[in-house]
Amino acid sequence: MSLGQTFDQGNNQFQFAGVDTDKQNAAMYFYVTKNTIDPLAPLTTVVVTKKTHSGSDFHTQLKQIADDYYVVKLKKSAISNGRLFVKLGSKKDLSGVTSAIDFVLLDLRHPTKVTSLTECVYLKNYLKILRSNTTNRVASLEKKLVQYNHDLQILKTSLARQKDTANLQVGKQKRATEQRMTQTETNIQDKKQDISDTQSDIKVAQSNLQSYEKRYQHYAHH
Repeated sequence: MSLGQTFDQGNNQFQFAGVDTDKQNAAMYFYVTKNTIDPLAPLTTVVVTKKTHSGSDFHTQLKQIADDYYVVKLKKSAISNGRLFVKLGSKKDLSGVTSAIDFVLLDLRHPTKVTSLTECVYLKNYLKILRSNTTNRVASLEKKLVQYNHDLQILKTSLARQKDTANLQVGKQKRATEQRMTQTETNIQDKKQDISDTQSDIKVAQSNLQSYEKRYQHYAHH
């Protein structure tokens, strides 16, 4: 599992958001993209070098930074092989052989080195992944908008052709074409609404991106 990829653990979905190291410790970051975590059954973790191990191979400290963001802290030496198997879930989810959650293999070969693993570093990484995800969302929405506009032009061309055809027809054929025209007009209105909604979504995402960037820069200079 590489940086930025998502994986399912039970009823939750996580995004592997990176790994930092200082002189002694390492911190693995996880962003929750589908969050069903019960506050009364908080998240725990098991970290092993091989899937076949029955218990955790390393002492870990799991820290919740935000409602949808977690840090798993462990000794730097634990990631020396460049990969670890990890499970995330409640204690009940991870209980022995009854666990229905599979290990996920993380690629830890390229950690970011920091002076010290502090709360500020954790928040900076949180904002970094929010910024990255929002950038991707803007790009995805802009791509969708291009497609919607392309579709709209096709529908308009089709409607014009249908009108020309109907002007040449009479009787049953004309009525059939007029029915198609009505459906095409409905499709055009739906597509215009899609375009309007997507444009609004882009504005919101761009505004969010600016806010994340400002907050990120604040923590980047601390």
